Amino acid sequence: MSLNLTYKNVNKIFGEQSKNPVHALNDVSFTIEPGELFCLLGPSGCGKTTLLRSTAGLESISSGQILYGDKDMTLIPPFRRNIGMVFQSFALYPHMNIFENVAYGLRVRKTPDEEVRKRVTEVMELVGLTEELKRNPSPTGLSGGQQQRVAIARALVYDPDILLLDEPLANLDAKLRRYMRAEIRRIQKATNITTIFVTHDQEEAMAIGDRLAVLRKGVVEQIGSSNELYTKPNNAFVSNFIGKMNFFNARLTGEHQATIDTTSTRVDIKPQNVRLPLQTTINPGQAVLVGARPEQIEIQAQHSPGLIKGEVQIIQHLGQFVRYEVVIDQAISDVPMEIDMPYMLEGVREHDAVFVSVKEGLPFLFLPEVRN
Repeated sequence: MSLNLTYKNVNKIFGEQSKNPVHALNDVSFTIEPGELFCLLGPSGCGKTTLLRSTAGLESISSGQILYGDKDMTLIPPFRRNIGMVFQSFALYPHMNIFENVAYGLRVRKTPDEEVRKRVTEVMELVGLTEELKRNPSPTGLSGGQQQRVAIARALVYDPDILLLDEPLANLDAKLRRYMRAEIRRIQKATNITTIFVTHDQEEAMAIGDRLAVLRKGVVEQIGSSNELYTKPNNAFVSNFIGKMNFFNARLTGEHQATIDTTSTRVDIKPQNVRLPLQTTINPGQAVLVGARPEQIEIQAQHSPGLIKGEVQIIQHLGQFVRYEVVIDQAISDVPMEIDMPYMLEGVREHDAVFVSVKEGLPFLFLPEVRN
């Protein structure tokens, strides 16, 4: 039976007695539902691996509680937590064949040989390695993707309560990563084990997770499905971490209306996606950020009123769309815009002048903040 996993006001401070303590986890509280595939996502140093290791008992937390179901596991040592864990490095034993690698956890638990053979055979069939089990080589004789599946089988064979995956696809090439993320989702749904998947790759998290938590500096910024985080981000940081967001410096000129001032024109924007903290008071003239995703912006070669002048830096044909990197006035944006068009603009080359417009009704409105 799958368990829910609950964090209650979890804090982790490294070097608490030192002059410069590091608050790696800051009052983290949320619940992962039974059988859910939950992704922890964020930049390096955000606290996602610390939270995973704390869940496994490999790190002691400074305060708070971690519950498996209704049982408080905060002070329970790792070997009593019945968890399965898959590491970035796979951590397979090269001196053992793959059968013994998968069987290791059962051997430690003194499981009878007949039951070991049965369970290893079943789990290797689940991960699609029946033929490799017949050959039974050392892990060094397998491909990267096969080694990854052996590591997953080893974590699943003793029926853990919780499965923890710590950036398990980081060492695979791009094509194999796409294949393995679908395999991991298939295997997890077949076993229905409550699972945490840690990654810094937002595309990977969006493809795999039932829900995602975005962390920044030890704080959970937002939790939701990939669609919720993409279409309704809480703030500028989340919007730029889940997908790409272009930001325009603007000023508020009315309710749900902002103006972008350029040297040559004034552009009025009416964002429909106003993402401001509750009880936020903003006044006309206040600085705000207008956000628009690459597909929510258009460019054209000819000028007309209400467009922002820019210069094309790079053109990338990416199959289904063409991505233009366009530099505009630094007072509006200090980084190039990324703009996705469904076709190549006739006669427009790199370093040519173009004119940028934001599609009506689509952009977001945020308060200015650190976005990275």
